[in-house]
Amino acid sequence: MQRVILLALLLMTSTAGAESAVTQPLHEIRTHGFRLCANLLVYYNNQDPAAAFDPAAREAYRQSLRQLDTLVAAVAGEPGIAASLQGLKNSIGELERQPEDARVLYTSSLNPVLHAQNDLDKAAEAAYLRRGEISPTVAGLHQMSLDMSRILLLYQGKGFSNIGIHSVEFDDIGFGKIDQRIGSTLENLLTIASDMKPELNEVWMNYSFIRQRLKTSDQAVVSRSASLYLGKGVDRLDMLARRAGQHNSQ
Repeated sequence: MQRVILLALLLMTSTAGAESAVTQPLHEIRTHGFRLCANLLVYYNNQDPAAAFDPAAREAYRQSLRQLDTLVAAVAGEPGIAASLQGLKNSIGELERQPEDARVLYTSSLNPVLHAQNDLDKAAEAAYLRRGEISPTVAGLHQMSLDMSRILLLYQGKGFSNIGIHSVEFDDIGFGKIDQRIGSTLENLLTIASDMKPELNEVWMNYSFIRQRLKTSDQAVVSRSASLYLGKGVDRLDMLARRAGQHNSQ
C-alpha cells in the first residue's frame, strides 16, 4: 500500500512539473508577443523623435522575437502556435524591408504585424486554457503580467492613428479596466503570496512611476520610458511565476 501511495505521489509531482514546463512558456509567448509589438511601435513612431528608429528599440523587439523562437520550440506539440509565429515573423520581415523615413506613417504595414500578434496570442491562450487549473499564485502573477503587457501595447498605440490592436480593447475605458484589474490582482497576491511582497512592491513602484501618463490622454507619449518601466515589471512577474511553478512541482 505504501508503495502504491509513493508511486501516486511521484506521478502527481511529475505531472505538476510537466504542467509548469508547458504553462509558463505558453504564458511567456503571450507577454513577449505584446512586448515585441510595443517596441516595434516605439521604433516606427515618427511622432516621438526621441525614440523613432532608436537602435535600442529595434534590439528590444528583436530580442523578444528570439525569445519567442525558444519558447515556441518548448511547446512544439501545441497546435497552431508555430504557424502563428511564422506569420508574425513574415509580417515583420515585410515591414523591415521598407526604407526608414521619419516622414512616413507605417500604420498600413504595422497593422498586419498586430493582426499576426493577435493570432499568436489567441493560439497560446487556447493552449494555456487546455492545461487546466494552476495555482492561485501563479495564475495571479500571469494575470498581472499579461495586463501590464496589454496596457503597454495600448499606450504605445496612442502614437498612431487608425492602428488596429486586435488583442485588446483600444479605448480609454480599456485603460481604466486594465488598471483596476492590475491593482486588484496585486492586492490579492500580497495576501496569498506574502513572501513575494518586496518583489511585488517593486513591480508596483515601477508601474506607478508611469501610471498617470498611461491613464491620461492629453499628455505626450513617452515611449521609451513606458517600455522600460513596464518591461521591468513584466520581467519580474514572469520570474516570480517561474519560481512559484518550480516550487509547486517539488
